[in-house]
Amino acid sequence: MEHAIAVFDVGKTNKKLLLFSDDLKPVHVESIRIGEVRRDDILCDDAERLEGWLRERLRDASRKYRIKGVNVSTYGATLAYMSRGSRIFPIISYNQDIEPEVRREFYERFGSPLELYKVTGTPPYGRLIVAGLQIYWFRRRFPEIFGKVDRILFLPQYLLYWLSGLEAGEVTSIGCHTYLYDLRSMDWSVVARDLEVDKRSPDLVNVWDEVGTFDLDGSRVVAAPGIHDSNASILPFALEGRDALVASTGTWCVFMYPRAEFDPKPGDLDRDVVYYVNPYKKPVRSSRFAGGYEHDHYVKLIENRFGVDPRGMGLDPEILSEIISGRRDFVAPGLIEKTGQFQRSKPRIIGGGFEKSAKYAYHVLILSLAIQSRIAIDLISEGRRPEVIVLGGFANNEIYLQMLSALLQENRVFKSMFPETTGLGAAICCKCAIEGARPEDVRAKPPLMEVPKPQIDLDKLEKYVSAFVEVCSEGRAEEKDISAGSQ
Repeated sequence: MEHAIAVFDVGKTNKKLLLFSDDLKPVHVESIRIGEVRRDDILCDDAERLEGWLRERLRDASRKYRIKGVNVSTYGATLAYMSRGSRIFPIISYNQDIEPEVRREFYERFGSPLELYKVTGTPPYGRLIVAGLQIYWFRRRFPEIFGKVDRILFLPQYLLYWLSGLEAGEVTSIGCHTYLYDLRSMDWSVVARDLEVDKRSPDLVNVWDEVGTFDLDGSRVVAAPGIHDSNASILPFALEGRDALVASTGTWCVFMYPRAEFDPKPGDLDRDVVYYVNPYKKPVRSSRFAGGYEHDHYVKLIENRFGVDPRGMGLDPEILSEIISGRRDFVAPGLIEKTGQFQRSKPRIIGGGFEKSAKYAYHVLILSLAIQSRIAIDLISEGRRPEVIVLGGFANNEIYLQMLSALLQENRVFKSMFPETTGLGAAICCKCAIEGARPEDVRAKPPLMEVPKPQIDLDKLEKYVSAFVEVCSEGRAEEKDISAGSQ
């Protein structure tokens, strides 16, 4: 029976099981879509269905492979409230709304958004995307239940506990837009101590440490401690030592530049510049916007209007030239409030581009996403010209890649030819846990392909970018408001 490392890469909707060989080559990949549910009028992740799927798939994998180790990567800002070894409340979605008065109370108690940003590198995101704010909201709304909570686990650690019965904490999840980690002292923040999260957390370990072993069908399996997905995706490239900015694209497009210093500026606060914490406890200056979310929203409009799925279309230079020459057709961002680089922007279609053809409309949409990407990249690279490596869903979108490459004339742009970089980062950590090694001792270089720069009128392109920025900064326009999902 062949050996394998099992990694669960848990996205907000798509959940994957990946099996890697000893030399970190993927030998099996499968996925399932599990969304959100409502529990007593609270928006939650469907934890029960996810828990069942995890155990079922791991047991099935153990019948075909000798599983040596298990690791989990997941999205951030998601918590399990535990008491005496069991979860005592549903897993609350970070998309759950929060009452304005609770938000006000929080900042009155702990300091202004700017004061907290300078300490934790976390912007004042809406909903429950900030984990510390979620804990405050939960304690206020369910005080009796919170009083029974003796453990708070982030989602990667909870899922590993569910599979193995072993507990651990780690810094990439605790430091991911939470208000819980002080990036100056690299320790628990005032917010965390006030909410007693530090007392309710397991001991923190390195993401490459062995947490322990557990039995799986008669075999002993090593449990790694889990890792935040964005940190997992950047790890294989960070280990190479190259000056690279990683664009991890999906529902959220996250841009991470490890070489930038921790230098939170007041102007960053409303431009979605966030600092993650990497496995080595170093802040990673990052920016993000809901690129995949916006993409899918507008693709549905295109499909409804033209009966055509535009995904997979190639770049049409004539259409692109018409768009940038006319400077009349735009897709303004803002579907998720208080996120991205244009937080005053009202989401809308401007011009008649979505009436012409599916291909024309799709080019307008992708150009919007590529421009937002360039602005996010410029924000965190601060005048440097690192290589840009695109991972995830948009690494398969040729229109996006060529538009981004054209917009970044002084950067080399690459796309990852390996679709499971997040899983690979988690597998590297798991291999280290098995072998007692460190990530820098376990090299696994994902193959890359450079994206050529298309022939395009750069002067017209830059004028279109300026017009796009102006439109997004206006906040209001007498155009089609599609934020409710209709056209």
